[in-house]
Amino acid sequence: MTTSGDVGTEIAPEVADDPQLAARLDDLLHRACGLARALTDAEQAALSVDLDGDGLATRKFFNLSAKYSRWRDFRVEPHGYGLHGIELEPGEVMRLTQAEVEAHPAWGGFGDLAETHPPMRGWLATAVCGEESRRYGLLQLSDKSGGRDFTAEDENRIGELAAFAGATLDAFRAARRAD
Repeated sequence: MTTSGDVGTEIAPEVADDPQLAARLDDLLHRACGLARALTDAEQAALSVDLDGDGLATRKFFNLSAKYSRWRDFRVEPHGYGLHGIELEPGEVMRLTQAEVEAHPAWGGFGDLAETHPPMRGWLATAVCGEESRRYGLLQLSDKSGGRDFTAEDENRIGELAAFAGATLDAFRAARRAD
């Protein structure tokens, strides 16, 4: 069983005035999140993108395995702090074991959400960037199935997927500007 959902504020102005385009973009981002989880054998995936660059059009998508079905209705606005707030360089991938997550200076647990937030076991993340290093967001994975750690192959896979997602977001922006 796969569950997924999105939270966030409104979609970028260039997309919001076209409901069909907005729905297609949301569908694409949902699929990218699910594909990232499938490609890495992770139990959780989260994709956060800021379509307009000022934080007002942030969209966040989750894809959770059956192991995390208890959290399928978890909805919290993306805050961009802790590990989730790290700004990775275009093409950079960060891979941490559980011990490295807990020892990382940006790790702060989940604060008052600790009892309701899905647990994080290990972490693999990369920036989603478009042309000219335009930052759209962060693709994050946690809890590789079977208690294993993420691998260099996993890094390569999500790096390629994030680059594809960035190029796709560039194409959506260009298509909208051309209308």
